[in-house]
Amino acid sequence: MKYQLQLSILTFMFMQNLKKLATGGPLVVHAYKVYTLKVFALFFELKEQSEFYRAMEVVPGLAYVAEHYDLSRVQRWSKGRYAVQLLDSGTKFSCECGLFDNFGLPCSHILRVSS
Repeated sequence: MKYQLQLSILTFMFMQNLKKLATGGPLVVHAYKVYTLKVFALFFELKEQSEFYRAMEVVPGLAYVAEHYDLSRVQRWSKGRYAVQLLDSGTKFSCECGLFDNFGLPCSHILRVSS
């Protein structure tokens, strides 16, 4: 019984991810291939959140600021504006939120700058 429940949950997650793959583009397809189902779901959520930010170039090709479109809607504990740097001739990213540096998962700010 427990095995069947786990299988049902995994099947549901797989079907949900298929919908995301159909609309996500090549970056989402690549993420689906390299991440587990749960990490992929988190990645896709971050990808969707990136749509609420705009990227402004501070230093051409090196430094950007990702700013939320509507700062009044940003939660109190969140800054709403994050500095993103390109390192090693643009092959690596670093964001001041620290998600990528600490967990290896690109944050919504990096995803906005890279698009």
